[in-house]
Amino acid sequence: MKFKSTLLSILTLVFAGLISSANAQDAMTILKKMDATAAAIKDKSVSMKMVMVNLKSKKEESKEAELLQKGMNMKLFRYTAPPSDAGIATLSLPNNEIYVYLPMFKKPKKITNLAESGAFNKSDFSLEDMATQAYSDKYTPTLLSTNATQYVLELKPKDPKSPYSRLVVFINKTTYCAEQIEYFDSKNNAVKKANYHYKKVSNLWVADEVSMEDLKKQHKTTLYMSNVKLNQGLKDELFTLENLVPAK
Repeated sequence: MKFKSTLLSILTLVFAGLISSANAQDAMTILKKMDATAAAIKDKSVSMKMVMVNLKSKKEESKEAELLQKGMNMKLFRYTAPPSDAGIATLSLPNNEIYVYLPMFKKPKKITNLAESGAFNKSDFSLEDMATQAYSDKYTPTLLSTNATQYVLELKPKDPKSPYSRLVVFINKTTYCAEQIEYFDSKNNAVKKANYHYKKVSNLWVADEVSMEDLKKQHKTTLYMSNVKLNQGLKDELFTLENLVPAK
């Protein structure tokens, strides 16, 4: 009887391990497909309208910006309006290397700690949120659940300095696009929530509206994309410190 009980316990642990391993493999496969969907866009240029709303007072503020992106690792974001913000820019390079340019300082500054960078220019996006890196490189995924239209993954950061303890991502089963991301702090409190809407451009799925809500501050930033151009063959020379600083 004791032998049967021990054998049953061993078999239970083995099967649990196999299920856990299969689960992890499925989760990573899903996450890599999500990354592959994003990576199918070799490069893009986008005009943006950024609308920031205080959800308590309903006070609203708008800004405009331009975005250039090549692959998953290079991104140049620059404000064009209002005049007080025009010229403020960020450059994201491989290995989470990020530079910020503020016209008043007249030279780029390298961000050495993304986790402590905070909100960028009064928006609800942090530099960590804007960093360019494949999710499958940055997080360890677990499949939490599925429904008729979505996979729900929990992502735990590989970097112990990350400001988030975990993310919960809702991925469309057909397009493998992230439709919603929930962000949790070290105390497992939900602190932010992002929502994505997509349209098809040149047979590729592109986010044309992205919102980020700070649940603690009750503040929301929505990005509206226009003039979307894909796979133009953007040159690497566009994503340099020299190009981050506007020409005089």
